[in-house]
Amino acid sequence: MRVRDLTGTRIANPATGEVIYSPPEGRDVINEKLSEWERFIHADDGLDPLVRMAAAHYQFEAIHPFSDGNGRTGRILNVLMLVEAGVLRLPVLYLSRYIIDSKNDYYRLLLAVTAESAWEQWVLYVLTGIELTSRYTLRKIDAIRSLQDDFNQRARVATRGGADAEFQSILFEQPYCRISTVMARCGVSRPTATGWLNALVEHGLLQTMKVGRDKLFINREFLELLVRREPLC
Repeated sequence: MRVRDLTGTRIANPATGEVIYSPPEGRDVINEKLSEWERFIHADDGLDPLVRMAAAHYQFEAIHPFSDGNGRTGRILNVLMLVEAGVLRLPVLYLSRYIIDSKNDYYRLLLAVTAESAWEQWVLYVLTGIELTSRYTLRKIDAIRSLQDDFNQRARVATRGGADAEFQSILFEQPYCRISTVMARCGVSRPTATGWLNALVEHGLLQTMKVGRDKLFINREFLELLVRREPLC
């Protein structure tokens, strides 16, 4: 993405159209601020990584370096910062939902930092989001594990114990799989892979879908669990 070079960028209230913030202008100015921002996020000064992430998110959004996509980019950077800091092993914390669900508070508190240096309220808002999202994510993981255990027991009955543990893992890495994936991962022939998958279809554990010339096997229960929207708190 290219750094914004057009003048006249303004952040406005979507409801009233009122201009509430004017980000810095000029490619050189923006690049300089991004360099300062990068030094801050990599500084070895003992600052708590969660607080650093909250401050860095405000700074990035205030710089508003791109013509479009600043919000999405900033939310992705939040999780990547936590991974880099060792707080997360994988980027599995979907903090974006918290921000989107509390959009009015998000913009109000961002503006309050700019106008009033109200850092404490902003940092507390972000920390609350991390806590709520973390607890929600743990509940979702527990639900997936519970479903996987139950699914695997039913799958062993359906395949008469023929499908191996690797096959069971494939079915919960993503909510669909292909015959070719089972063949490659389990080291079995196409008839064997097809037999395992069709046995689960016959017992109602998987559904099939034709996509072009490919045939997908859908783990509907897993898919429904993934997309189920539950309250964060």
